[in-house]
Amino acid sequence: MKQTQKDPLSSMKEAMAAKQFDKAAAIGAKIVRTHPKNIELQLMTSVAELQGSLPRRAFPRLAKLAQTVSVTDRHIGMVLQNLIAFARATGDYQSVIALAEKLHRQHRSQPLYAEYLATVIVEHEKRISIAPTYSPDTLRAVGLLESIPETFTRFYQSQLALAQLYVHVEMADKALALYEKLVASHPDDMNLRHMQISAQALTGQVDPAVCNSLDLIENHNETNTQPYLVVAFLRPHVMPEKAVPFLEATYNDPSQFVMHRYNAAFALARTAEVRQDFETAFSWYEKGHAAHRAVRPFDRAQEELEIERISALSRADHARMSAVSQDNVRADLGKDDDPQAPRPIFIVGLPRSGTTLTERIVGAHSDVHPAGEAGDFARAVGEVVGWGTIADQMERIDGKAARAIRKKYLAAMAGYAPQAKMVANKTPANFLRIGQIRKVFPDAPIVHCQRYALATCLSIYTTPFANPMRFADNLQDLADYYRGYESIMAAFAETDDNGQIFDLSYEDLVSDPETVAPRLLAHCGLDWQADCLEFYRSRQAAKTASLMQVRRPINSESVDKWHRFEPFIGPLAALSGGDDDNGKSSRNRIRAA
Repeated sequence: MKQTQKDPLSSMKEAMAAKQFDKAAAIGAKIVRTHPKNIELQLMTSVAELQGSLPRRAFPRLAKLAQTVSVTDRHIGMVLQNLIAFARATGDYQSVIALAEKLHRQHRSQPLYAEYLATVIVEHEKRISIAPTYSPDTLRAVGLLESIPETFTRFYQSQLALAQLYVHVEMADKALALYEKLVASHPDDMNLRHMQISAQALTGQVDPAVCNSLDLIENHNETNTQPYLVVAFLRPHVMPEKAVPFLEATYNDPSQFVMHRYNAAFALARTAEVRQDFETAFSWYEKGHAAHRAVRPFDRAQEELEIERISALSRADHARMSAVSQDNVRADLGKDDDPQAPRPIFIVGLPRSGTTLTERIVGAHSDVHPAGEAGDFARAVGEVVGWGTIADQMERIDGKAARAIRKKYLAAMAGYAPQAKMVANKTPANFLRIGQIRKVFPDAPIVHCQRYALATCLSIYTTPFANPMRFADNLQDLADYYRGYESIMAAFAETDDNGQIFDLSYEDLVSDPETVAPRLLAHCGLDWQADCLEFYRSRQAAKTASLMQVRRPINSESVDKWHRFEPFIGPLAALSGGDDDNGKSSRNRIRAA
C-alpha cells in the first residue's frame, strides 16, 4: 500500500500556528539548506524570524531575495513588504534604505523601485519625527514619486502617497491640484475623498472642505465621522439634521474605531454648542475624551516627575553657568556658525495659548520665514545625544553636543529659507525644551505665549486635535498638567538672567496689538513693519487647530468664550485667580518664583 508522503513544511506550519516562531524559524532555516530556490519557503522562514526573538536574521535572507527575485515575480511585493517589517521590528531603516537605493540604481527603468525607495524614506522620516522637519531625503522622496509614469501598475497608489507627502511638506498648491485630479478620475474612492477634505481643511480651503464634506454626508451615506467633524467645526450651522442620530449611534457603538467615537462626540458637542446648549455640549466633550482615554491612558505621576527633573536641571545648569563668562560661552558655541545662515526664533507655550497668532505676526516680517510647528530641534537633539526623555537628553548635552545640535538645527533652518535672516519655529511643546534650547542657543530669542489659564485649558479641552493630547482627557489631569506647566516656566523664569524669554500675553496682544506687537518684534531683534499686523493676507498654510483665526485680523472674540462652560469645569475652577483676575493669575504665579 502506498503511503501518503508527509508535507515537509507541516511541522513548520504547526509551529507557526502555535506562535512558536523561533521553533518555526529554526525548522525553516534547516529546510532552506536543501531547498534554497524555494521562494515561498524563504519568505515563510523570514516571517517566522521577524515574529520571533531574532528578527535581524531575516535581513540577509530578504536582501538576497530582493536582488534575485524578478520585478515581475508575484513574490516581489511580499519580499519588499517584509523588508519594511524588518525595519519596523528592529528600527534599522538605514539598511533597508541602502538596499532600496541599490535596487533603484540597478533598475532605473522599473518604477516599482522608485516607489519603494520613496516609501521607505518617508516612513523612516516619520518615525524620527511626527512633526514635519526639513529633510533633503523627504524632498528626494517627492522627486521619486513625481518621476513615476502613468503606465506603472501602481500609479494611482503612488499618486495618493505623493499627494499626502505634498501636504506634509507644505506644498499646498501641488497637493490640492493633485487631489482634484485624482478625485476627478476616482470619484467613488471614499478614502481619497477623505484625504482631500483633510488637505483642504489644513491648508485653509474652508469652503471646499465643507462643500465636499456635505456632499459625502448628504449624497453618499457617509459613515466615516471625519466629514461630520469638519462641518461641525468649520460651518456648524449647515450640519444636516440626519447627522445627529448617526453620530449618536456611532458614539454608542463600542465596536467602532475609537477615533470615530471621539470625532462623533466632538461633532455632537460642537453642534450643541452652536445651539447654546452648553451643558449638553460639555457632556459630549467629556464623552469624547473618555473614549480616547480608554485606549491611551495618561501617567500623571510620571509627567510630574519629568517636569520636576527638568526644573531641577535648569536650576543646576544656571548655577554652573553663573560661574563662567556668558559672552565666552556664546562665542564658543557660535564660532563655526555660517554668518549668512538664518538665525532661530523659538515660539513656545501651551497649545491654544496664541502661538499660531504670534508666529503669523513675526512671520509676516520681511526678514523672517515662519516654519510652523517644526520638529527640527527635537530631531537634532535626538540625533546627537540619543532619544529618551527630555530630562535625560538635557543631562547629556555638554559643550560638544551643544555645538553639534546647533550645527544641525541651523542647517535645517537654512534648508527652509536660505535667504531669510531668521526662521521662527512655533512648536508649543518646546516649552519643555527651553533648558535644552538655552544650552544650544543662549543667543536666540524665546517667545513664551501665555493666555488666561481657564481660557487655555478649556480651549484645549474643546478642540479636536488631529493627535489628541492625553493630559487633556481628564479635567483633573488637565488642571494638574497646567500647574506643572506653570512650575516649569517658573523655573525657567527664575534662571532667565539675560532676558532671553519674552512673556507675551494673548489678552494684551489682542486688546492692544499696536503696542504689544512692536515689543514682540524688538525682542526678536527685528524692526517694526506695519505689515506684521496684516498677517492674515498670507496664503501660507496654517497646519494648526487655530487655522480659522489666523486668516482674520486680530480680534478678541475668543478671549471670554470659556465663560460658557464655567458651570461645568470642576477641577479647572481652582486655576482661576478670582473675578478680578483679568487673566493675570498664571503670569503672576510664574514670575513670582
